[in-house]
Amino acid sequence: MRRIFTGLFVATVAVSSVGCSYGSMVAHDGKIYVARNDNFLFGALRKLYECTPSAGSMACVQIKGRP
Repeated sequence: MRRIFTGLFVATVAVSSVGCSYGSMVAHDGKIYVARNDNFLFGALRKLYECTPSAGSMACVQIKGRP
């Protein structure tokens, strides 16, 4: 029984710390902004990307110093 509880605890911690989700996307003046909100440490590792679409590809750059 102890192994089952230990296994469930480890699985719960692993699943909650690995996943991330893209919280929002917005387009403004021909650029696309993507906010990557993670679930680890209540969003402490949040990042913002500025993407410029072109013919057949998209170039993204991380914006530093912003939430």
